[in-house]
Amino acid sequence: MKHILSLSRPQAMDILCQDGTRAHGADQDWYSLPWRQRAGCGPTAASVQMAYLAALRPSLAALCPLKEREQETFVTYMDKVWEYVTPGNHGLNRVEMYTGGVARFCSACGVGLVPRALEVPVGGERPGFERCVSFIRAGLASDCPVAFLNLDNGAVEALDKWHWVLLSALEEGDRGTLVTVVDSGKIFPIDLKLWYDTARDLGGFVWLEEIK
Repeated sequence: MKHILSLSRPQAMDILCQDGTRAHGADQDWYSLPWRQRAGCGPTAASVQMAYLAALRPSLAALCPLKEREQETFVTYMDKVWEYVTPGNHGLNRVEMYTGGVARFCSACGVGLVPRALEVPVGGERPGFERCVSFIRAGLASDCPVAFLNLDNGAVEALDKWHWVLLSALEEGDRGTLVTVVDSGKIFPIDLKLWYDTARDLGGFVWLEEIK
């Protein structure tokens, strides 16, 4: 039996591009500065994650008050998020850099959101695969895109290493455990178990919970 859990309105992540097409999420290449284009996957993921929540919940509208989701205006928003979710010399290569930056941005916007994080290191302290799945399931069930850091993509060829993406759906069934990745304005599925079994560097997941 197949079980699928997804965001309620994934189309809320769509952005109208300058060429008239629609991107599903944003692309770090939209940044104007070369360093931001190279290292901007984390701030880009955070921008889309927060913009999605702002679009669905009036109580969170201050996170992203854009009336139209168009590339030009969204890049300005991404630049604003960058000032809080700021990569270092090695990029945004730690989960706490993402959660700390998002928490500061939310505070500056006067919005009550708490980042929930699960690190997936290599070695004895690694959480089990089912705990990872449960964490992703909880984020999607709350209708929040789940940010996913993988410093090593392992045997998952479709996934870039040293990269932040978003997860918008989870499928559990005969094909295994698949997650839908939102990256660079596109979506594609990956085998989460294959990533878990073959990645040899730090990974992690983050979703945002509203404080009622």
